[in-house]
Amino acid sequence: MNPSRRPLALGLVLATLAASACNLPDLKQEQAEAPALPQTSFVFAADGSLITPLHAEQNRVIVPLSKIPENVRNAVVAIEDKRYYDHMGIDVKALLRAAYVDATTGRIVEGGSTITQQYVKNAYTGDEQTLSRKFREAVLAYQLEQTLSKDEILARYLNTVYFGNGAYGIQAAAETYFGRPASELTLAQAALLAGLIAAPADYDPVVRPNLATNRRNQVLTQMRELGMIEPGAFASAVQRPVNLHIRQRSTERYPAPYFVDYFKQWFLSNPRFGKTVQDRYDLLFKGGLRIQTTIVPRLQEQAEQAVHSILLYRSDPYAAMTVIDPRTGYIKAMVGGRNYWDPNDRFAKVNLAAGGSTGRQAGSAFKPFTLVAALEHGISPSQYFNGSSVAVPLSDGTVWTPGNAEGSSYGYISLESATINSVNVAYVNIEKAVGDGDIYLGAQRVVDTAKRMGIRCCTQTTSPKNQLVPVPSAVIGTNEVNTLEMASAYGTLADGGAHVAPTPVVTITTPDGKVLYQARANPKQVVNPAIVTVADGILQKVVLYGTGAAANIGRPQIGKTGTAQNYSDAWFVGAVPQLVAAVWVGFPQGQVSMQFPTTRISPVYGGTWPAQIWRAFMVNATHNLPVKPFPTSNVRFVTLRIDVTQGCLANPYTPPQNVDTQTFIAGTEPQLKVCKQPTSYQLLPVPSVIGLKESAAIDLLRSAGFVANVAYAASDQRAGTVIAQDPQAGQRALQTSTVTITVSRKVSTEVVPNVLGMTQAAARTVLRDAGFEASVQEQQQCDPADPACSYQTGVVWAQSPSAGTKLPSGSTITIIVNP
Repeated sequence: MNPSRRPLALGLVLATLAASACNLPDLKQEQAEAPALPQTSFVFAADGSLITPLHAEQNRVIVPLSKIPENVRNAVVAIEDKRYYDHMGIDVKALLRAAYVDATTGRIVEGGSTITQQYVKNAYTGDEQTLSRKFREAVLAYQLEQTLSKDEILARYLNTVYFGNGAYGIQAAAETYFGRPASELTLAQAALLAGLIAAPADYDPVVRPNLATNRRNQVLTQMRELGMIEPGAFASAVQRPVNLHIRQRSTERYPAPYFVDYFKQWFLSNPRFGKTVQDRYDLLFKGGLRIQTTIVPRLQEQAEQAVHSILLYRSDPYAAMTVIDPRTGYIKAMVGGRNYWDPNDRFAKVNLAAGGSTGRQAGSAFKPFTLVAALEHGISPSQYFNGSSVAVPLSDGTVWTPGNAEGSSYGYISLESATINSVNVAYVNIEKAVGDGDIYLGAQRVVDTAKRMGIRCCTQTTSPKNQLVPVPSAVIGTNEVNTLEMASAYGTLADGGAHVAPTPVVTITTPDGKVLYQARANPKQVVNPAIVTVADGILQKVVLYGTGAAANIGRPQIGKTGTAQNYSDAWFVGAVPQLVAAVWVGFPQGQVSMQFPTTRISPVYGGTWPAQIWRAFMVNATHNLPVKPFPTSNVRFVTLRIDVTQGCLANPYTPPQNVDTQTFIAGTEPQLKVCKQPTSYQLLPVPSVIGLKESAAIDLLRSAGFVANVAYAASDQRAGTVIAQDPQAGQRALQTSTVTITVSRKVSTEVVPNVLGMTQAAARTVLRDAGFEASVQEQQQCDPADPACSYQTGVVWAQSPSAGTKLPSGSTITIIVNP
């Protein structure tokens, strides 16, 4: 430019500044309107270990000046603003020089900004390349110097400035480039970072190590010239190689990725953290939060190992698992798929533990909710239902005829046995009974129970999001669910009927330590403890000798298997008092039948791979947990004799064949009145008891309404068997009358004792003790007048049969006695 035009250019600059001065900016207003400085949030496990940082485009962690070494501060001052401690926020000499150059070239060329001005630009004015913006920056910098100390300004600057590779602030820069906090930076490392501020891309040590090294040495030279470091320290630092420890932000893997995804969804969908999703996003990724989650690294690792130990091959189905502490609702582990980090798996980032996009059919794992509904409705565990056939008229005019697994037929089976053996047909009939004969009402009551216990607890963060559908097939698990809600609902059974909503977080605090969120267990008693005690007793038998035996770990545990239609989904959900885990196995792409040749075992039931995974996890997870029983309640039972022909309580004259004795949990029994008819004893058919054992015959007669009288007789029939009865079978006799039964007596063989020479009384005693009867005949042995006759009155002189003969016990021995 022509020298004669320089005064004109300077005049233009001064004119522009003068015009801007008419509208001076106000620091307080700027501070009030400035957006909060983005800070990186950190997600920690329950044991305090770091899981992963979370940040948006700016990775920043604010640290106080006390944690920034003096070498770092000096290095930045030396290279960015060597007169920092001498000016009042504006280096007039540098500013006029830069303004002159900018004006004479017609564009912004030189900065001339002090550290204070750079901070103002980062925090308030932005980096618009105009003279008016530069003027506002200078004014605000001056005002800031009147408000804060040099150290305070320098600390703020070091926490805002960009160091490249996504690192904002000195702490993030130290972690990004050297894998250490700012407080541990060496002199050489401090100089390298200080050198990046002017041009992070140009001096990037990752892609331009030589330029970065030269720039570092330039900073060190400036520090030496300003007397900030000794010559020896300078010589040592410039000789050090640049050894980086780069944190690869885009490819870095962290533990429990499916859980982290779930946590993000939980946070972003929670109105307590902001009115809008954007507000919550800004808080999570820019708010510098410290988040202590519920995840336990040991349990997480054991859950992943359990899945991989059973499903070994890429051709195997996928698995998902959620583990919860039922007492607190804390999510302890979550496996959402095969490998979150697999770039070749299109389902890798789909969190199947949270249901994926649809959820999956629960199969018979849904039956415990019907079990609870049935017990609440007054159905006894011992009440019998048809387990072989059922036909259900549907609302669309068709008839549904469900079957059992593999076409099994069970006849009539109790509620307890139907649960242990997972009998579909019986459970459809149970559902109908829950609805008092209306199966749609029964289905509604079943899904209401499931919802009350925890199903659909978390529709903001999981799938499916639709409500449970109360259709007849709901009882066998045609509604879709996910492992989180299944674990949560079974947790209600593990904790005595109290439900605690699941949570992934213990505490969330802001950078300054303010508690933003604190998890508080708020158990809600949703099922009567007495009902849960009975249900748990049945579900423990499922694992002991029912369909869930493959999950048995040898301690008190409940559980239930589930297999969806066409074997497309398989479940095992179970619990010990301290932990509940839900396991699903299936293919994420859809309802793929898990039968050969698709799977290497055929078919896949809930009692196969899912139960095995559950056991593989729980054996390790419970290793250090004390063995505890489930919470129990003093369950009182009520027994009622019901006349099933009239639906009332049997009276003393009710025929026994009309009476069904049913046991109910106290409080669930039906409120029935005593039958008014009949009013007298009835003529009842006498049952046949011939051939039965004595005790069975007595029980049968008693149950038929009669009293048994027992007589015994020797017989060649098996001892204790009824050989006759009176009245005969089929005859009619008055209720409560007596039926005499004759029972065979064992016939034993005894040896006839010798009673010759004994008195009649003594002989009788000996024979009786030997098991014989005595028949006495009086006859003279000889003529008493004959001197040769040794006649003794009353003495036995002959017996028949003779001594030593073997006869049946009870036989008669004839003895001849002298008169």
